[in-house]
Order: sequence, then C-alpha cells, then structure tokens
Amino acid sequence: MSPSLLAGMPLRSGRGSRATEEAAMADNPLVAFQEAMRAAGVFLAADAHITPDGQLHRARAADDKPGALSIWYNFHPDAPASGVAGNWRTGHSVKWCSKRLSALTSAERETLRRRIEQERAEAQAETERRHADAAARALRIWTDSAPANPNHAYLTRKGIPAGIARQRGDMLILPITGFDGDLRGVQTISPTGEKRFTKGMQKQGAFIRTDGMPSPDTRLLICEGWATAQTLAALSPGAVVIAALDAGNLQAVAVEARRRFPCIDLVIAADADAVGLEKAKAAATASRARWIWPRFPEDAPAGLTDFNDWRVWRKRQVAS
Repeated sequence: MSPSLLAGMPLRSGRGSRATEEAAMADNPLVAFQEAMRAAGVFLAADAHITPDGQLHRARAADDKPGALSIWYNFHPDAPASGVAGNWRTGHSVKWCSKRLSALTSAERETLRRRIEQERAEAQAETERRHADAAARALRIWTDSAPANPNHAYLTRKGIPAGIARQRGDMLILPITGFDGDLRGVQTISPTGEKRFTKGMQKQGAFIRTDGMPSPDTRLLICEGWATAQTLAALSPGAVVIAALDAGNLQAVAVEARRRFPCIDLVIAADADAVGLEKAKAAATASRARWIWPRFPEDAPAGLTDFNDWRVWRKRQVAS
C-alpha cells in the first residue's frame, strides 16, 4: 500500500479560512475522512458505513458485484483523528489526518507513527491472507478438473492444442504461477472466450506457462494471453513461452525474469494495439529485453491484434 497524505482536507469547496475548515473537520472528522476517500477515488457503496474503532475493516465499493468487499479501511476517532482506506481491486488508496502535520504535538506525532506501523502490518497480513485463500481455492479447482477436451470450442476457434489446460464443466482451467512454481490462482475460459481470474490472487508477476518453466539457459518469450503463448510456442520450438495474463503485468513478469536469469535471451511479444505496444516496449526497456509484434499485411481484416489472430487468419487464407 502506498497511500498519499490528504491531511486537513476541506469539507466543502468555496471560500473560507483554513482555520474554519480545520474546525469543521474537528467537529465531524468521520465526514471529512469519507470526503477524503471519495477525493482519492475510494467510493463506498451507498449502504456501506464506516466503523470508527481503529480496526481494519472491509466494505462494499460502489461498483462491487454482489458479495464483493473491495474497500478496506481503518478509522481512528480519537485525537488526532486519522484513517487509511483503499480499494483492493482498483489500487486507489488514501491516508488522512484531521490536523496538518506541522500542527501535531510530539505526543500526537508518536501516536500517528504507531498507528501507521500497525496499519501497515495489518494491511500486509490481510493481503497475505487473501492471496493464501485464493491459492487454496485455485488448488481445489485445479485438482477437481480433468484434462481439457482438445475439441473445446475455444481451442478449436483459436487453432491451439489443449496443452496443460484442464477442464471443469465447459470451462477451461489454466494454472497461474510465479517463478517459484507455486500456484497462485487459475484462469477460467468459457467456450465463447470469456476469461476470469481467481478473485484475490497475487497477480503481479504471475503467469501461465505453455509447457516447461523458465530456466537460465533457454530463450524466454513473454506475451499477454495464453492463446497467443500457445501460438508462439508452436512458432518458436526450443523456447519457453509464458503468458503474463495482460498488458499491465508484462513488465512485472519481465523484470522478475531478468532478475532471476541475468543472461537469459528474453523477448517480449506484444499485441499490436496501442496499449499492448506501449506496455511491451516499457517491459522490454525495464528488463533489457528485445521486443517483437505481429505485422499484418494491408489486406488483413480489421480487428487482428496478436500472433494468434495472425496465424488463424493465415491458415484460413491458405485453406481458401
């Protein structure tokens, strides 16, 4: 958690002295804290309430699905009133105090310091608990799944083999791990291509492998999605290919790969859309890797973005 300090935030916009604003916050610090949350992009559901007891709590976000509790917060009502809050899903967070730091007494500064240490430890423990719970749920799903049907509709449409995929009902199940090989979660893929990750899993730096795990003496290709990874694995015999789940996770995976294997031949395979190219270039720069992307001919149909799209289209061209 890396919250920004919004100390002494006014309750309302418009004219008024700083002293008046701080007096208003002192009268109702809970209202001021909630306003600071909203200003930081942490939006509680309309029926959610803050419990002012100095303990870590979970609450529904305004856009949470039923049963979800994306908001976390800890509000201390005793002087100096202070609080931290955030949204696990979006990453938005805020750290708030009813008084300016320069106005705190030595005793209040020490109180605030102890609170911050406690909140940091509690947040870390909660994060680890969520990750462990997600890994346990994923393991149950993975264990209860059978090898995937090679004629699954998604595999057929993408023109890829089942590989390590398993199946539960009509859903493909893919294992998500870190470089240590530990299962963090699973990705499910429906016959129509709808994808979901295990809720609460540790996503940063995680990936889906196509076969073997990365090693220091084998070329490593990193792309976004598993279907693209399967395609690249077929086009790059001898290389290890992994899927970083999405464009936003490319850099974390690539940097960790370079840290673990300093001399590895590392290649980032971008999706050829604006976000994919931007994130792949940043990942390649940060990890001292090469990067490639599919180049579509002028007669290619609109909407093609990745290496799997390119290969499927080329096969159709040859077949026709």
